[in-house]
Amino acid sequence: MRNTKETNADALYAFLESIGKFFEQKIKFYALGGTALTILGIKPSTLDLDFNIHSEKEYQHAILIFTDIGFRKIGDYKWITQEGFALDIFHGSYILGTQLLPDALAKSKPIRKFGNIELFVLSLEDIIISKLARGDSRDFVDIHAIFLKNKISIPYLTQRYKETVAISIIPLAKQKLLDLIEIKCKEWKIDVASGIIEEVKQWEP
Repeated sequence: MRNTKETNADALYAFLESIGKFFEQKIKFYALGGTALTILGIKPSTLDLDFNIHSEKEYQHAILIFTDIGFRKIGDYKWITQEGFALDIFHGSYILGTQLLPDALAKSKPIRKFGNIELFVLSLEDIIISKLARGDSRDFVDIHAIFLKNKISIPYLTQRYKETVAISIIPLAKQKLLDLIEIKCKEWKIDVASGIIEEVKQWEP
């Protein structure tokens, strides 16, 4: 289940402000995917509200608070609020079909606080990698929006993707990265050194 309407940054902040007062201890929310891009102003709104809570203690506290204030849990990670927000709360190293690198949270950008909630967004490179893990047409639209508004180092992104592949329990296909750097970047008129493309093609399947 998704939200029935798009959520912009102001509505998202108002929502976090409304629930922040219920948290009795500090908790870090790491915004993912389209949620992060909406916060950063890269896209105007999002249907999904995706967050990661890394700490086990903080995650258990969030579950307790969500239950106490009447959120309804569906499946392993989805919560539905009384207002109809659909929250996907991922835990530990898992995000949107892949795993975080150990330094991903340290590289995240702090945004602001809502009571005891501290809001962060993942780095743009880690957002791109998490979107490549699924790699459907909507993800490439979002990735294109990132490239339009930010200078992304393709060598750094490629190396970080390779490192993520190495630790991921859920397989990440090199073809997803090739779809980006060999096909999409050409469509978007973004220069990618041929040596990088050839290097990726030589990776183990």
